[in-house]
Amino acid sequence: MWESTIAIYAEKGMEPFKKPLLYAIPFILILYFMVYSPIGSKLENKKSKLLNIESIAEFYEDYSNAKLKILYFQIQFPATKDKDDWLNHVLSSNAKKHGITFDSISAQKEVEISNYWVVSREVSLSSDYDNVGKWICDMENSPIFLKITEFALKKDPTKKGRVRVNLTLSTVFAKATMDNT
Repeated sequence: MWESTIAIYAEKGMEPFKKPLLYAIPFILILYFMVYSPIGSKLENKKSKLLNIESIAEFYEDYSNAKLKILYFQIQFPATKDKDDWLNHVLSSNAKKHGITFDSISAQKEVEISNYWVVSREVSLSSDYDNVGKWICDMENSPIFLKITEFALKKDPTKKGRVRVNLTLSTVFAKATMDNT
C-alpha cells in the first residue's frame, strides 16, 4: 500500500491527495481532541483530589485523636443488644440494693440522634433522704454511662423524714461501634 501511494505521488504529484487530506485532517483533529481532551480534565480532577488529600493530611492527627475519644466514650455505653430492658434492670437492681420501691416507672423513651439512641425513663419514688442520696450516687458514678437528666425532690408531707423524688435517668446506646476506616 505504501509503494502504491509513492508510485501515485511520483506519477501525478500531490493533486490526487488534496481532497482526501482536506477531509481527513479536520476529522483527525476532531478525533484527537475528543480522545485527549477528556484525559486533560481527568488529570485536573486528579490534581484537585491530590490537593484535597494533602490539605486533609495535615489534620490527620486531630482526626485520629477525635476518633480515639469517641471510641473511649463508646466503651462506656451499654451494649446495644440490651437496649430494650437494660435501663429498667439498672433502675430496679440499684433500687433493690438501697431498699427503694418505685411509685411509678414510665415507659422507655428512645430518641435517635445520628448513630446513637438516647434512652430514658422517668421514675417516681418515696424514700428517706439518705437512701435516695446513696442510690443516686451509685447510678451517677456507674462505670457505664448513666445520667440523671431531670430531678425534683420534695419533702413528703404525709410521712416525716421522707422525700418524694421524680427523676429521669438517661443513657446512650451506639448503633454500631466505629470501625478502623
